[in-house]
Amino acid sequence: MKIASAIFTFALTAQGMTPSWYFIGINRPLNVLWSESLPRIMVTTFSAILVAAGGPVVVYSILMLATVPFAQLAAARLIDDYSAPTRADWRAAPRIAKAQAVIGSGRAVSVVYTTLPVFIVGLVAPPALGLFAASERLMRTGVTVLSAIPLRLQSWIGSAPPGAKEHRIRKAQQIGALTAVVAGLGFTVFAPPVSHYLFSGKIDIPYTLSPMGGILLFTIVLSTSQGLALIARDRANDITWAIVPSAIVGVATIAPGAVAFGPKGAIAGEILAETCGLLIQFRSLRRPRARHYSRSFDGSRHTI
Repeated sequence: MKIASAIFTFALTAQGMTPSWYFIGINRPLNVLWSESLPRIMVTTFSAILVAAGGPVVVYSILMLATVPFAQLAAARLIDDYSAPTRADWRAAPRIAKAQAVIGSGRAVSVVYTTLPVFIVGLVAPPALGLFAASERLMRTGVTVLSAIPLRLQSWIGSAPPGAKEHRIRKAQQIGALTAVVAGLGFTVFAPPVSHYLFSGKIDIPYTLSPMGGILLFTIVLSTSQGLALIARDRANDITWAIVPSAIVGVATIAPGAVAFGPKGAIAGEILAETCGLLIQFRSLRRPRARHYSRSFDGSRHTI
């Protein structure tokens, strides 16, 4: 089991080496389906059948790891001018990474913070952990599913003709706001019955808790859409200045909230944290921009 877990962990880490972001960047998201999504679905289905028939669990880990080189080979077939990274590309990697240090560090903080709430609640308020973790899992699943929308909007904004970029940014913000409302209401209404079936009746999210989860999901999805607008306006670094205070607020409020009010208090702490980040993003979007040269989504040089 330890070997299977180690291989699976390596497989999940290696998923970052797939060409999905490249396809999104060139506005060909359908290629992600052929090179990455469908192979994963097939691997998961085949592995489930094999394990149910008595096969070893390690098979799933190995097959999931195999999807990474398969995605690269599929990309080579789907892109006419596709080529493997050259020595020059590898030499340029440190310089490129350094140029993205601010947004990269913000992303690292975000990843760490996302995993902290369940750990914090389990540490300070074990009785509240089951219900909180169930709500957190459903909510994060919703965030993952909905992440396909801003990814598609990002390539749509990037392919805007001259003069249409700002219009598409505003449209994307409107779509993001609508998605956030639908997501929040959907979680509020459907989280209780879904949790009953998902967790086999062991943990049921009550309707007294689901509205708070809905508010949290609404805030996260809305924040994602504002982050997309910041990226489109060449202000990606401002996202980091929103993430760090948000993480600090979350760490400071989730623990006392969980101790005092259980799952509701922990979720309230998350809502405060996400609202803090959202307000900072709103402020960044409204701040006048200095006139300078920068690179747009498609790499062209323009004045803003």
